Amino acid sequence: MNEKKKFRINHVVFWPPFIVLVGAVVLSLINNEVFTQAVNAAYDWIAEWFDWAYLLVAFVCVVVLLFALCSPWRNIRFGGKDAKPKFSVWQWFSMSLCSSIGIGIVFWGIAEPIQLLAAPAEGIEPFSSEAVMFSMSNTYLHWTLTIYAIYIIAAIPIGLAVYNYKQNMTIGSGLYFLVGEKRSTGTLSKWVDALCVFALAGGIATSMGQGILQITAGFGYVSPIEPSTFVWLMVAVGIVVAFTLSSATGLNKGMNWLSSQNVKMYFIVMLFILIVGPTTYILKMGVQGTGEYLQNFIHLHSYLGVDRPEEDWAKWWTVFYWAVWFSYTPVAGIFLTRISYGRTIKQFLLVNMIAPAVFGILWFTIFGGTAIEMQLSGASDIATALETKGLESAVFEFFQSLPLGTILIVFFLIIIIISFVTTADSMTSSIAILTTSGFTAEDSEPPLYQKVMWGVIMGALAWVMICLAGVDGTKMLATLATFPILFIVVMFIFSGIKGMNRILEEEKKGKLEEGK
Repeated sequence: MNEKKKFRINHVVFWPPFIVLVGAVVLSLINNEVFTQAVNAAYDWIAEWFDWAYLLVAFVCVVVLLFALCSPWRNIRFGGKDAKPKFSVWQWFSMSLCSSIGIGIVFWGIAEPIQLLAAPAEGIEPFSSEAVMFSMSNTYLHWTLTIYAIYIIAAIPIGLAVYNYKQNMTIGSGLYFLVGEKRSTGTLSKWVDALCVFALAGGIATSMGQGILQITAGFGYVSPIEPSTFVWLMVAVGIVVAFTLSSATGLNKGMNWLSSQNVKMYFIVMLFILIVGPTTYILKMGVQGTGEYLQNFIHLHSYLGVDRPEEDWAKWWTVFYWAVWFSYTPVAGIFLTRISYGRTIKQFLLVNMIAPAVFGILWFTIFGGTAIEMQLSGASDIATALETKGLESAVFEFFQSLPLGTILIVFFLIIIIISFVTTADSMTSSIAILTTSGFTAEDSEPPLYQKVMWGVIMGALAWVMICLAGVDGTKMLATLATFPILFIVVMFIFSGIKGMNRILEEEKKGKLEEGK
């Protein structure tokens, strides 16, 4: 690929989401009330009419991929039978984990279990034993198997099209097996890419907004720095600079090294809490909570509160989560494709779905279980802190109740920052790939200026939203942006199934011809 081609912008993909996103920022600054009302109305309409679709499609993703893990599809290899992996299993797992939920788990590790404990659905009494199990099983639902299934459902058809059929590295390539090469590389592909860029930007704005709030809150626990619009801005600028430096070194160096160190730090802090925390309670919670989650898997996946019309719990929790995960799906598929060359479908599912799901159970069991025990025993009133200081303060209130609390807060701040950088690096790199014309599997990195440009745009969007509407503002924007992606994900499901069947048929035909 020559330099001129490498740095050429795909105008159809770049400009529509760019204009819409900049317009959203400008409108929110000019008249935030009108902007908020419009986004709220749109979100309410989507949640009212399509909440069932989000839950159904997410469940189908899980079912299809579990079937793939146990079917002849599992032996299909990205790049063909002679393809060799570029990364070790540890490097692969680390980058996959950090690119997908890194910043999410550090923000919600304490906040979600305590929130669900204090405000459960289904008429459950807050802080009761039923609320404990409700909290843990739903937290597992939101942060383990399903989130990765949603991501992977796009990665499989994209990876097979790119590596096995030499298509360009685009989201439209994931539709190759469904609509054919002409449509998957033509105007349809470009508009799909543009739509996905817009949706992802909304999702990243949510994550970046949460990260900015949490980092700023953490500073307040170890320094005189108080949260303010200026401090939020400085944190956003610092994060953009940090992931720009990481991006400049490329996937094989910056992202690879940072992810590996970050996951090691995850395990260190989990082990420390397991040892100094209520160890027996944590272990029992893990076993019982996981059992509750698995036993009620279908119920959890389908709960909408139809029998409780006054309740909007599902609207602001499960439906919202699936909406945000769907917004990440296409571009996460691009990133997972980039790091999975030479792997079989079985390996892909084990490392990118099963292993992260197990990690998620461990993380939320240790953090959430310890926080719940503190809350119920009176050792710490984290629920009140959530109400008075915000969701972003939950984890720091939690650490203050543990031995070496201040040291833990500083250590965890480092984890938060690295998680933020790795997530932003992977996602902006994927967006830059989509907005660069003719990017293929053989190309190493998209233009740095595009990564920086998109990082600045999404950082600005996140800053504006948290200044004007807080975390709920970013939630609404993300859900609104992701609505069209729901239908594209359905197309990915069928395209992936058709693609895997096509490869099996071609391999079978090849073996028969060899036998002759």
